[in-house]
Amino acid sequence: MTETVLLQLEFVFSVWIEELPDIVLQHLTPLALVTLGYFVEKHYVSRTAVFANALAINVHVRDVVSPHQLVVLYANLGLIMAAVGMYTYIEKNSLGSDYYLLAQGYGSPVVACVILLF
Repeated sequence: MTETVLLQLEFVFSVWIEELPDIVLQHLTPLALVTLGYFVEKHYVSRTAVFANALAINVHVRDVVSPHQLVVLYANLGLIMAAVGMYTYIEKNSLGSDYYLLAQGYGSPVVACVILLF
């Protein structure tokens, strides 16, 4: 009886996330941020989605041993766009259509593909 209770407690106190496949565990933080970005997007890519997705790609690049220089450039541009977007969001200023045109490149599906492919 005591062994059964201990086995049940061991299951309760084990780290369940470790049961996920390695590919998911390797990309868990960026994919969580991309998922957050996806849920914030409504009819267009919002500034908050760009912020979450830019952080996701930067977390991914940080964890890659030798990232391709174009991915690094993409990540750095994303940080600039995230900073500009959040600053104007906080200040309640609007951004021009050029920003939102570039923001399409930081939509959740695009960032998820970059993370999974590179």
